[in-house]
Amino acid sequence: MQTKKRLGEVLIEAGLITQEQLQKALTLQKSSGKKLGEILVEQGFISEDQIIEVLEFQLGIPHVKLDRFPIEQDAVKLISEGIAKRHTLIPIKLEKDKLYVAMADPLNIFAIEDVQIYSGKNVQPVIAKSDEIKRQIDKYYGKQEALKAAEEFKKESKVFKTERNKNAAEDESASAPIIKLVNSIFEQAINQRASDIHIEPFEEELKIKFRIDGILYEIMKMEIELHSALVARIKVLGNMDIAERRIPQDGRTSYTYFEQEYDMRISSLPTVYGEKVVIRIADKRAFLKDKTNLGFLKHDLELFDKIISSPHGIILVSGPTGSGKSTTLYTILRELNTGSKNIITVEDPVESTIYGINQVEVNPKAGLTFAIALRSILRQDPDIIMIGEIRDKETAEIAVRAAITGHLVLSTIHTNDAASAVTRLVDMGIENYLISSSLVGVIAQRLVRRICPHCKEEYIPDETEINALGINDIQNIKLYKGKGCSYCGNKGYMGRTGIYEILVIDKELRNSILKTSSSDELKDLAVKKGLVTLKESCKQKVLMGETTFEEYLRVTYSMD
Repeated sequence: MQTKKRLGEVLIEAGLITQEQLQKALTLQKSSGKKLGEILVEQGFISEDQIIEVLEFQLGIPHVKLDRFPIEQDAVKLISEGIAKRHTLIPIKLEKDKLYVAMADPLNIFAIEDVQIYSGKNVQPVIAKSDEIKRQIDKYYGKQEALKAAEEFKKESKVFKTERNKNAAEDESASAPIIKLVNSIFEQAINQRASDIHIEPFEEELKIKFRIDGILYEIMKMEIELHSALVARIKVLGNMDIAERRIPQDGRTSYTYFEQEYDMRISSLPTVYGEKVVIRIADKRAFLKDKTNLGFLKHDLELFDKIISSPHGIILVSGPTGSGKSTTLYTILRELNTGSKNIITVEDPVESTIYGINQVEVNPKAGLTFAIALRSILRQDPDIIMIGEIRDKETAEIAVRAAITGHLVLSTIHTNDAASAVTRLVDMGIENYLISSSLVGVIAQRLVRRICPHCKEEYIPDETEINALGINDIQNIKLYKGKGCSYCGNKGYMGRTGIYEILVIDKELRNSILKTSSSDELKDLAVKKGLVTLKESCKQKVLMGETTFEEYLRVTYSMD
């Protein structure tokens, strides 16, 4: 049988490696215990893509991309995590007595025999990249790993408590399982594209929740005895005071997973049953998006280009927490970062570093606030200033003064829609005439969940949906939804896209701002002049099949 050939022989026959290179790799394999293909790639003798290509085309072993292939849970359950990790493989499909297994080395006869004995099925190997396999192993076996680590900790801490009367969180012998548990929770969250991890203590149990695409899901429950040790470990990572449990604390750490660094912002809050911890996960790559990937409609893109081309004034991005404001700001900075402008930012914290831009992180403990940093920045000959958030009157006044004196100022503000940004500035104590002369435009935004492309299906809307959307021409109207599949974790959604309301301040609106700070009056005037509201933007995304009617209801309800 062809697959009984060894990988080294196949690669030599294909002329991709020499006998000497194979011998060196085999010698290294004996001392390291690593897989042959892994060593050949590490030594630079061959690339992983070349290995896949030769196995696929010369031996007819199919290649699968696991991030696009729907892995069947029933197949995964047929083997243990130990076998999967030991041989770098994962079952992906069960067809009667045939089990399809994605392998980094599909010529590994011992691995195939192990899977056949353990599962009782005939194994059909396919090839996949080792990193993809490892990520899927973490994804599908992660929960078992976390629960196993929790059980190990309980056993070790019980032994320790019989010897000494100390907090289990301080026990060095029990620290290894807790480290495993925290790492497992972090990795599960990253694999499931979570933006936040919630660790919530209750009277008799500890709940772990992930926020995925803006919605909070309960992932697992644990015994409450784990709480103190789990929180202590996270506090150590975030350089927080583990002895202080009576007041809220903030911390920060980073976590590297598959060579990608994630920023973890930690917040602890004392509750009745102990400290609740929330960890915000920031993938630094997520902030580096092109404007065409933000979800702008064609009309939005034209207005976006128009306001960022202004040589001076204030551009505000508004929306609630978690609505993608920072991503939009970073996108504007990337558009403006041509090398001929001196761009300085003041942020809390710096979300992602951009080459060619001077970024300042505020440090209130050291006395470096937004206002103090801004005053210094104005003496640094800036062309463009980005302020992470306008939070108070002092910051707002400096921003307005900078805009009036010839600088372009970018910032965020928490308001429900674009017109309300004017009202918020007035509430902060900024005079109408200063707002009128300095404000260039406001981008209000929200994030809505995208329909999973793998299980997307169309349907005919009912009367309630047609009326709610305000559709007049009901002929041939079709809406879309996701029925749920293995790609999206049976949620029907995968990822998010933005909906926008872009208010460009023209002469007529400037005159209106001089007379009134009423957001309703400003919005009515803007709508008459063609403003596409957040609701209308969301409606268009529903009709285009990007999101669902349920998302439209959820988002528009939050605006009313």
